[in-house]
Amino acid sequence: MKKKINKKYSEVMRQADNAVGRKEVVSLLKKAAMIISKSDENLAA
Repeated sequence: MKKKINKKYSEVMRQADNAVGRKEVVSLLKKAAMIISKSDENLAA
């Protein structure tokens, strides 16, 4: 489970590195934050 989340997170961060517009970067960073928060929720449960 953790490996899958890390893979998703790293893919989103890679997309953010390659993103052109500010809005695109912000949306990708929000998506990455959601992935991390879901990961934290699963660890706490």
